[in-house]
Amino acid sequence: MAGPKSNGNKLFYGDNLDILRDKRKIKDESVDLCYIDPPFNSKRNYNQIYNRVGKEDRAQAQAFIDTWVWDDRAIAGYDEILSNAQGRFKPQVVELIKGLHAVLGEESLLAYLISMALRITEIHRVLKPELARFV
Repeated sequence: MAGPKSNGNKLFYGDNLDILRDKRKIKDESVDLCYIDPPFNSKRNYNQIYNRVGKEDRAQAQAFIDTWVWDDRAIAGYDEILSNAQGRFKPQVVELIKGLHAVLGEESLLAYLISMALRITEIHRVLKPELARFV
């Protein structure tokens, strides 16, 4: 028995930056809707609680950490934006990140904003040009 026909919609699991940058998975200007629910730098850890129906279950697994730090990943993202070697970033983004670096310094908030700038740039690339953007 054949399975249902695909309507072309896809759901990806993983770091959205890795997925967005894989042009074999997502081509330029090919996406109708991209939903991103980013962490908000709440400085908290979030857990997934596994509930067993009808019985007490204290099992948990760490879902994600919403604490940002200026580390190697942040430095690499900062360097990538400033060098703009592949021409991914608009000049305004590069200047914004430079200005934020001067004001905020190498701290957690800048690490968070760099992470978001990397992702929003890729989302802009894959969305069809006629669509609205909401952040």
